[in-house]
Amino acid sequence: MEMSPYVLSKSLSDGNVYYNTKNNHSFFITNELLRKIECDAITKMQYYDYLILYHYQREENELQDTLARIKNEDDKLLEFTILTHGDCNFRCKYCYEKFENISMSPEVEDAIVTFADKLLSEGKFERFSVQWFGGEPLLGYKTIVRLSERFLELCSIYNIEYFSGITTNGYLLNNRMFQNLVKNCKVTSYQITIDGEQEFHDNQRLLKNGRGSDERILTNLKSMVASPLYYHCTLRFNISRENVKSMENFLQSDGLIFKGDSRFNLAYHNIGDWGQGDRLDDYCVDIPDGDFSYYCSQQAISLGYYIDSPKMMLHNSLNCYANRKHHYMFNVRGVIQSCTVALYRKENIFGSVLTGILNHKKREDWIKGIEYDRCSQCPYVLLCKSGYCPLARINQEKSWERLCRLYRERIQKDFSLFILTKSYNDILDIN
Repeated sequence: MEMSPYVLSKSLSDGNVYYNTKNNHSFFITNELLRKIECDAITKMQYYDYLILYHYQREENELQDTLARIKNEDDKLLEFTILTHGDCNFRCKYCYEKFENISMSPEVEDAIVTFADKLLSEGKFERFSVQWFGGEPLLGYKTIVRLSERFLELCSIYNIEYFSGITTNGYLLNNRMFQNLVKNCKVTSYQITIDGEQEFHDNQRLLKNGRGSDERILTNLKSMVASPLYYHCTLRFNISRENVKSMENFLQSDGLIFKGDSRFNLAYHNIGDWGQGDRLDDYCVDIPDGDFSYYCSQQAISLGYYIDSPKMMLHNSLNCYANRKHHYMFNVRGVIQSCTVALYRKENIFGSVLTGILNHKKREDWIKGIEYDRCSQCPYVLLCKSGYCPLARINQEKSWERLCRLYRERIQKDFSLFILTKSYNDILDIN
């Protein structure tokens, strides 16, 4: 039987791993079973039936059909990213944002709700996802509470599932606030950054007054650990040349409270040249040499921690939010955008929720589909969808070939981490 070109595979010492990017199904098959398949006709037929059941074989129009299924699911999901406040209580040494001490006005809140009501009332969406962003979004905590109540009411009216998450530095996230966000606002997904041990975290994630933030964040995280509530928290580590050596030490000390708690997953990222923002030229940390995010992920897995990236990055529904048709980002003034990195670029401004004007054609320039001529035979096409970062595509700072190579390398590393975590659906072995 000929395997589909969109099936990833890797041979290990004790067997083979297969990952079907058409449907995100995976399995590990032992060498013992492979040897039996070679000489046992009944076992071979059973194995082929299994492959056919989960569509591992080459199929007619499989790329087009899979993309149509993905698009059908995407079209049922409405996504908002909302910047609730223009300021931040931190001044991190790699931050790309510019800050303004302004909260969201009632007029902007009302306009966002009206915008949501119009879209949800059309009846084509089954799910509504809201991500709270900033600045520091918890500076706009009252906005989150007010809008959450109104969004939940809309979802009740239109019988739509509601999901909500927040990217926060965690400094203001005391137990009372956390309990209210989870129970009443249904904010059940959190991303909180810790940049290693206290000395190294406090070197690059400082408060506006120059003081460190590590102790307070860990106190709040310990309250989350102690809570019986259901939620998911990604602990993000931004790796610089200065703090890379502290990553493993953190896992052997402060990080131990998260080990074994499936609500907490770790995510490692090299810092990049994300922009200067309001920072002075010498207020920075250095980009590390090499991909330490992969190395640190391997360390964390070996020590028994949960890692976010393998399952998430290999799922064929993954796509940059700025590259999705039904994603809208609103800044604190109600400006409609797509990308949370290119906050100040005119290419990323499509209208205003206050005026109700939205330049659909300009926005569609960010949304690109598969480039069939050069991508259709690539085994990774259903994961990247020719859809590398729209901002990178618009900037054209890197050639298409280099962007493609970088994306391939990232997928290959995530597949390796996937195997390390043994995240496959099935294990096929001799009974």
